[in-house]
Amino acid sequence: MINIAICDDEEVILNDMKEKIKKVFDVQKAETKIYSTSSPVELLTYLETNKADVLFLDIDMPDISGMEIAKQMLNEDLNTLLIFVTNHESLVYQSFRYHPFGFIRKSFFDNVLEEQVQNILEELTKRNNTFSFKTNDGICRLKLSQIIYFESESNYVKLHTKEEEYRFRGTLTSLENQFSRNGFIRVHKGFLVNQEHIYFIQSDDIKLSDGSVVPMSRMNKETVKAKIMSYMRY
Repeated sequence: MINIAICDDEEVILNDMKEKIKKVFDVQKAETKIYSTSSPVELLTYLETNKADVLFLDIDMPDISGMEIAKQMLNEDLNTLLIFVTNHESLVYQSFRYHPFGFIRKSFFDNVLEEQVQNILEELTKRNNTFSFKTNDGICRLKLSQIIYFESESNYVKLHTKEEEYRFRGTLTSLENQFSRNGFIRVHKGFLVNQEHIYFIQSDDIKLSDGSVVPMSRMNKETVKAKIMSYMRY
């Protein structure tokens, strides 16, 4: 399921974009869930509690511009593919500072949408096998296979690999929602483990490929064991 958000202050254009975007994704047999709004404020409220894989965003809007929304997202989220949509070609260069994935002029929307969707699908496929996060030293991207486990630390998360340990702001719950389909399992309220790196299951804890030992929740022990055993049989 690809979660798509669309924001344009003109209702007619918004509805037209939504219909065309859905049609092109449907042709590619990509299942989508689309949220659309003409209010930048409503969009920001939505993004506080919902993850958008792709955001089609009008730049020139009253009250809050697309640039302002992009600036806020740059500070909070690395994973949303941002596509700026506008009639103002002069804004293209200004938008680069927010690292958009794409830029579509409204007058050429029909001509380039299909190609843009192809690019989006290719990028999402690639991202399914990687994880990007922001540390004090900059942006880091790792292959999921490199990640041994995530560990909760107050408002931060520690990411453990065989060679290094990284720390970034986030929650295990959001990571669990993002990567449960990739073989990551919540073995304890404070630990999310890559099942690929499970070496041995003990009575109350789990030994990992790097020698680390993490606790296993007593409450969900049997469920956790069943999931791990099911994974290991493949």
